[in-house]
Amino acid sequence: MYFMKFTELIKKELKRSITVMFIPHNNVKPLRISFTLNFFLFIILGWTFITISAGYLYSRHIDYIMVKADNKLMQLKVKFFASEVKKSREMLDQVREKDQRVRNLLEMKSKKAIVEDDGYGRGGPTKEERKDLKLLLSGRIYEMNQQDIRRQATALYEETKQQLSSFSEIFDYVEAQREIYRATPNIWPCTGHVTSTYGFRIHPFYRSSDFHTGIDIANEKNTPIYATADGTVRFCDWQPGYGRLIILDHGHNYRTYYGHLNKSLVRGGEKIRRGQLIGLMGATGTATGSHLHYEVQYRGKATNPARFLKKVPKGSLSLMDQF
Repeated sequence: MYFMKFTELIKKELKRSITVMFIPHNNVKPLRISFTLNFFLFIILGWTFITISAGYLYSRHIDYIMVKADNKLMQLKVKFFASEVKKSREMLDQVREKDQRVRNLLEMKSKKAIVEDDGYGRGGPTKEERKDLKLLLSGRIYEMNQQDIRRQATALYEETKQQLSSFSEIFDYVEAQREIYRATPNIWPCTGHVTSTYGFRIHPFYRSSDFHTGIDIANEKNTPIYATADGTVRFCDWQPGYGRLIILDHGHNYRTYYGHLNKSLVRGGEKIRRGQLIGLMGATGTATGSHLHYEVQYRGKATNPARFLKKVPKGSLSLMDQF
């Protein structure tokens, strides 16, 4: 009952007329517009709908433009990334080639190559690499997704890490070889004439058969004696038979003996460099005249010093000729 009355009241009010007058500030006749409240509400709702619809469509259009711009930017980024990865891979290939050349020069192989090398070359692209090539050839490289980009970046990182590991291995190898070289007694310890070689001989004092563990180099008293490799002074004192003796420990299982010295110029425990003056020639101990007994021991056993020495004319040897 009340609802019907309320409805009738609403209908009656909506049918009421509204008059709007426009009164100009001159002599022009005023403009009067009359319309029902129902029509006025229709105009308001229509205007609201049009405004909301226009705003919605505009926002959708803006979103579309932004998404399109983002896609274009992403395509450019992917192309740039693909180009940079390609350049990086080409550079890595060049570095790998240089790495192999260095290894060949050093006659050095990696542990993996030593285990796996059977003389036959092998290789080939992976499934993902074939997919990348297909996209590149079709001009659709921008279709690479985030997973593809991450995969390529990870692969590039791993290759770079492996190459750095290889360089580190080469560097360690070179350092080890350098240490071995610096520890190898490979220069003459003094100038003079070789009066007794390594091996069996008749002892100059006792006239019996004797195995000579070094070589004797004769020259004038106080002739300079030089260290034949880097090392540490392990012994510097008088020793029966050897007279005044210096023993240098070079590491890598090498030791050198310098006997019959007139004077020692180093002390026990002192660090020595190849070519450093360590003593003066003499005739101390069991000796018939001024000379140096020079001995090389490797792994605790005497070895022929001639294996490590350059052949030079007798009496013309100078220290500078040996470097």
